[in-house]
Amino acid sequence: MRTAVHATTRLTVDAAGGPQRVRWAHAWPVVLRQTGPQRVHLVHAAGGPLGGDELGLDVEIGAGAVLAVHSAGATLVQPGAGASAGTAARWTVTTRVGADGRLDWAPEPTVVADGAALESTLRVELASGAAATVREIVVLGRHGQRGGRYTGGLDVVIDGVPLLAHSTVLDGADPALCGPAGTAGARAVGTLVHAGTDLPCETRGETSDVRWAWTPLDGPGAVLLAVGSPAAVTAVLDAAAAPAGGRPAAPLARA
Repeated sequence: MRTAVHATTRLTVDAAGGPQRVRWAHAWPVVLRQTGPQRVHLVHAAGGPLGGDELGLDVEIGAGAVLAVHSAGATLVQPGAGASAGTAARWTVTTRVGADGRLDWAPEPTVVADGAALESTLRVELASGAAATVREIVVLGRHGQRGGRYTGGLDVVIDGVPLLAHSTVLDGADPALCGPAGTAGARAVGTLVHAGTDLPCETRGETSDVRWAWTPLDGPGAVLLAVGSPAAVTAVLDAAAAPAGGRPAAPLARA
């Protein structure tokens, strides 16, 4: 098994003076593939991340530019080996969006395997007139596993003013975090943020597979939290997502 690695890939999008241009400098194993004029897919070339890895992505979206970031598949976080055994992996993403720019951040779910730990940080900085839709889904364990530990931070700033500072802590082996006051045994937790856009209706809902609720923010935006089965959480977030700059679609159902 490979040793722990430290790497940060940098991506820039420029729409000034002509057709939009997407450029990046790869730092293995954080690899990007451009899959459209305004879209890239993220690929973890060496698998993982593994315990002890410190991986990052730095994104600069220029004024008036538009970018959608997806991933080629789910991210599977696995324990490290040797000197990295028991050490958390770290994943740090910073995005800066210029005036009137747009970001759609929607990677596939992050799966934290048994015995693994991930510390994730996502920061979105929007200039005046910019907007973003940010989707994150975390799944505890593969099928039949309890899952490892996940600590995530999501910060959104608009024109220098904080809009959202949200933290998520999950642990499939912690009875308190998995109990009635936590995930209540659910494997997946999803977060969807609309920032710099119109607010959706203040709604919530529940089925046998998922519970979800919108919360308006003190500024132009709102956050949706969903807890349930991986498929149901994904469906709720997909139904609620809309291109940044437009009014979000209605969730699957209303309470």
